[in-house]
Amino acid sequence: MRSYNWSIKAKRRKTTGTGRMRHLKIVRRKFKNGFREGLPKPKAVAAK
Repeated sequence: MRSYNWSIKAKRRKTTGTGRMRHLKIVRRKFKNGFREGLPKPKAVAAK
């Protein structure tokens, strides 16, 4: 996004986080967990 310093307010309106962020929220959550998907819980594996 082009940004010049005279439009700080406009930048704030347009930046990430002002909308719903449907996709970003999910990606951020996955990133926090290290992109683990559909793996069984470690405890369950150890119990066998």
